[in-house]
Order: sequence, then structure tokens, then C-alpha cells
Amino acid sequence: MIELWLPYYQKRHGKLLPCQKKLATQVSTATLDRLLTPLRAEASLRGLCGTKPGSLLRQQIPIQGEVWNEKRPGFLEADSVAHCGSNLAGSFIWSLTFTDIASTWTCGRAVWNRGSTGVLEQTRQIEEHLPFALLGLDFDNGGEWLNWHLIHYLQERAQPVRVTRSRPYHSDDNAHVEQKNWMWPRQLLGYGRLEQADLVEPINSIYQDI
Repeated sequence: MIELWLPYYQKRHGKLLPCQKKLATQVSTATLDRLLTPLRAEASLRGLCGTKPGSLLRQQIPIQGEVWNEKRPGFLEADSVAHCGSNLAGSFIWSLTFTDIASTWTCGRAVWNRGSTGVLEQTRQIEEHLPFALLGLDFDNGGEWLNWHLIHYLQERAQPVRVTRSRPYHSDDNAHVEQKNWMWPRQLLGYGRLEQADLVEPINSIYQDI
């Protein structure tokens, strides 16, 4: 691959000397790994897990122990994605992803610091725009989901929404929404740190227009 990349590198940065070109095309993968190690440490492009267990409601919200009706729209999985760059400290934007199991219908919303009030408001908006009735919501053990504000909203109604949670540290329990996290927040917004609160509104405009 290096041999294919070199013409583009030289076009942008200038021609290499013959000896440099020879070394570049003969370098071993082990040497490349060694040379790139400090750069990878400085600019990690992997997302960080920001799930902090919400212990208050863990006994009240059951773990999903059965397969939901995958042929009937309305059973959704929800997850949150941290736009924190390489550091979870401080304040930054989070994305909420909602995916319907039957239809794979997916929608995203952005919130500032994933507080319970902001998560509840965006969940309300998601439900208002659903093309079907919300029958069930399954999420992980993060405090943004396991809080009384959201649970009361989902269950204190004539036809309560069924609420379940995944097993701790088993992201594959939410496989439908997990696979959409790259297609939605990561593909659109990348892995960089978004720490400007005034970006929440334009990001939500993008999410709603998709």
C-alpha cells in the first residue's frame, strides 16, 4: 500500500530521494508499528465508554431475558455516545441513538452532558416523531437512562411502555443500536471532542433532516 500512497505523498510534500523511496517501500510492519506507537497514543480515534451505572433503579428495571417481537415495530433499543475525544473529563456533547428492532428505523438526538432532563426531552421528541407507537425501550445501565424522570415518563401512562435493561458490560445485548452508533453519530460527527454547547441545536437539526 505504501507504494501506492507515495505518489500522492510526493505530490503534496515534495519528491523523495531515491534512497528514501527505497527505504519507505522496504520498511517492515514491525518498524512501522514501533514508529507510530507514540502518535497513536496522542491521537486515539477510538470512542470511549462513558457508561456510569445508575444503581438507583437497577433492582426495579428488569434485565431483558427474552427476545422481543422482531416483526412488530415499536420495540426500540437506545444508547448514548460520548463526543469527548480522548478524555471523558469535563463537559461535552453526547448523542442518543434510538433503533427499532423490527424495521431498523433509527434516529439520533444530541444533548449537553446527558443530564436526565435533556435525555427526557429528547426522548419525548423522538416518540412524537415515531411512525409507530412506542411499545418498549431497552437500554444499558447508564444513569442517563436509569433515572426516575425517564422511567415515570415511560410508565405513568394508560398503556405503559415496557422498559428493560441490558446486562452490565454486555454491549452485544443492544446489538441493533450498537451497530447504528457508527452509522449515525460516528460517521456524521467523528471521534473529536465537541465541547461547545451551542452546537447541540445545529446537530439536532442535522439529525432531524436525515
